[in-house]
Amino acid sequence: MSPPAERSGLSDAPLHLVFVPFLARSHFAPLAAKAADACGQRGGATTTATTAAIVTTPHFASLAPPGVPVHVAGFRCPGGHEDFSHLPDGEASSAPAFFSAAEAALAPALAAVLRAHDGPAAVVSDAVLYWAPRVARECGVPHVTFHTIGAFAAAAMVAVHLHRPEPFPDPFDVPGGFPHPVKLRRAQVNEEALAHFPLFRAAEAESCAVAFNSFSALEANFAAYYQSQLAGRPKKVFLVGPVRAAAASPRAVTSGAERDPILQWLDGRPAGSVVYVCFGSTCALGESQLRELATGLRASRRPFLWVIPAPGGEGGAAREERASSHGMVVAGRWAPQAEILAHRAVGGFVTHCGWNSVLEAVRAGVPLATWPLRAEQFVNEAFLMEVLRVGVRVREVARGADLEALVPAGAVTRAVGRLMGDGQGEAEAVVARRARAKELAAAARAAVAEGGSSCGDWTRLVEELKALHGRDSDPQQL
Repeated sequence: MSPPAERSGLSDAPLHLVFVPFLARSHFAPLAAKAADACGQRGGATTTATTAAIVTTPHFASLAPPGVPVHVAGFRCPGGHEDFSHLPDGEASSAPAFFSAAEAALAPALAAVLRAHDGPAAVVSDAVLYWAPRVARECGVPHVTFHTIGAFAAAAMVAVHLHRPEPFPDPFDVPGGFPHPVKLRRAQVNEEALAHFPLFRAAEAESCAVAFNSFSALEANFAAYYQSQLAGRPKKVFLVGPVRAAAASPRAVTSGAERDPILQWLDGRPAGSVVYVCFGSTCALGESQLRELATGLRASRRPFLWVIPAPGGEGGAAREERASSHGMVVAGRWAPQAEILAHRAVGGFVTHCGWNSVLEAVRAGVPLATWPLRAEQFVNEAFLMEVLRVGVRVREVARGADLEALVPAGAVTRAVGRLMGDGQGEAEAVVARRARAKELAAAARAAVAEGGSSCGDWTRLVEELKALHGRDSDPQQL
């Protein structure tokens, strides 16, 4: 690739953004969706024009949005696993081996793409790909760190990492002058992620900017706090979401004979009556817990739609759809979650609190029953409960043993009752939660509309990235 000074004559060319997602479905989806947005984007001025491509492995190439060029890197999967989310929990060596294999596959592929491109370019990569800023620097292009978790969760984790009190009480207030008073239990802190923070923060320090899949009305103060705690030289933080992934299934989800049976079933239910239950594409529950959940849902006497992902990914379980007077259960196949949450019949969402699911619920204006299982999901729960106040807890986690304890059917029934309103003094709280959820949905729509805050942040980021080309200076300095 030509050095920046030699490419100054290409200043009218569109900026080419090379997206590098981490090899996990929940990480891949938002970056791939942003790549789709960036493909052929045209703003009010030619300086915001962009093209885009994705660098990934054959497995994830099959999940890329139509129309986005994909550069495929051969990947030797440790233990045969192509998705990090499917690594066995009990194998301590699996994660480091997977990260090493991902770097060995993706880093040279990224470098080859950058060196072959004759025009202004930049790299946008997942925050956990700590080697990507180095590759971008070696190729003379700017790099943007893209976080697939929310700014609240990232800021809270940084606050604990940098300002952890000693002794460490339980519960504790998030320290370091955090913008909102929040209490967490020690069992809710992802110590494994914090152990890797020095590596990720050092890599982020080499980037020229940071982006979050979020929007200003939701997390502006937490993004500002995160920016104030960044290592290295000052850099800007951009809120460019919520991105919305394109449907990853050939099945139509619109209207007519090809309309997804899930949506057809919802069409026949009253507005706001259905409880939607899903724990993401990778968070599996054990058989005993599934039975308790099923019993609790039936006892709630609320119609429910329960989507159970295939263990190990698509095709890992028998595909099944069945409906009864109680509800509809869908197992072993992709489901159109964004369309489900946006359906008028859905009035609540029982969720694992993964950030993608949280954002889709926020965008649809649907209150949540929170049931986090791992990683930053517990921090997301605190955000939903204590800051946004749009959720109810399914269970309380006071110590580590609570994470493994069976959640009884009665707890599920009570949570659904509080979420949807069970006639026992919950009506006022239900109305307040729904009103706040609708306000957030309106703000989310406004953020991604023309002239909205996220559109403006994205345009500014693109313009500043493109302005770096033609300068004889550090490509990571906006």
